[in-house]
Amino acid sequence: MKKLFTFLLLIALLPSIDAAIINVPSQYSSIQSGINAAIDGDTVLVAPGTYFENIHFRGKNIVVTSTFYQTFNLSLISSTIINGSTPINSDSASCVRITSPLASAYRDSLAVLQGFTITGGAGTFWQDEYGAGRYCEGGGIIMQYTRATVQFNIIKDNKVIRRPAGIASTGGGGIRMGDGRAKIFNNIIFNNEAMYGGGVVLNYSNTQLKNNVIFKNRVYQAVTGAPTYGGGGVWTNGTGVNMVENNTIVNNSSAGSGSPAA
Repeated sequence: MKKLFTFLLLIALLPSIDAAIINVPSQYSSIQSGINAAIDGDTVLVAPGTYFENIHFRGKNIVVTSTFYQTFNLSLISSTIINGSTPINSDSASCVRITSPLASAYRDSLAVLQGFTITGGAGTFWQDEYGAGRYCEGGGIIMQYTRATVQFNIIKDNKVIRRPAGIASTGGGGIRMGDGRAKIFNNIIFNNEAMYGGGVVLNYSNTQLKNNVIFKNRVYQAVTGAPTYGGGGVWTNGTGVNMVENNTIVNNSSAGSGSPAA
C-alpha cells in the first residue's frame, strides 16, 4: 500500500512527459523569464535559492515547480523561496499572480504552482468585479478566474495591511482566490496578516481547500478607521460552493469590527 501511494504521488507531481523543461537559473536567470519563455504544457523547474520576484503566470497552462517533485525531499520546499518584498510596481506586490481575463476564464486548468516557500508579499490592488470598490488582496498568492492547482507550498510572513487612498480594505494575507475553481492542497499557511482573511480569502469561488495547515494568521485593524471583516484563518464570501475538507485551522486570531471566525 505504501508503494502504491508513493507511485500515485509521483504521478500527481510529475510534469507531462511531452513538456519542455525550462531550468531556472541555469537557462533563465529568473522565474519570470522562464515563465515568459514557456508555452502551454511546459514546466519551469526552479533550483533551490531565494528569488526576489513577483511572478505572474500570464494565463499559461504551465507547471512552476521546485525540484521537490523529483525527490520528495521536504527541505527543498523551504530552500526554494519566492520573496515578493521588492516589487517593481508597488500596485502588484503579491509574490505570485495566477489570473486570467474573464474572456479566457479557466483556460489554465492544468496550471500548477508547487514546492516553494512564498513570503514577503504585500498584495495587489484589485478592482472588485461586483462593484464593492478597490481592494488590496493576496499577499502570498492572488488568484482570479482560474482552475489552477496550488500545492505543497509554505506560504508565510505575507502582510496585506497597506491602505492608501481609494482602497476600501485589505484581505487574503496568504492567498486570495476569486471567481474560479482552484485546488489548494497540502500547503502550510501561517503567520500572514490582513484586515480580513488573514490566511485565505475565498471570494465567489468554487474552490477545493483540502489537507492544508492554516495557523497563526492574524486579522486586525492595521489602519485606523479601516474596516475589518474577520476570518483570521479563512474568510469566505459570495454565492460559490467551496469544499473545505481535512484542514487543520488553529491559533488564528481576529480583532477589530469583524468577528473571530475560523
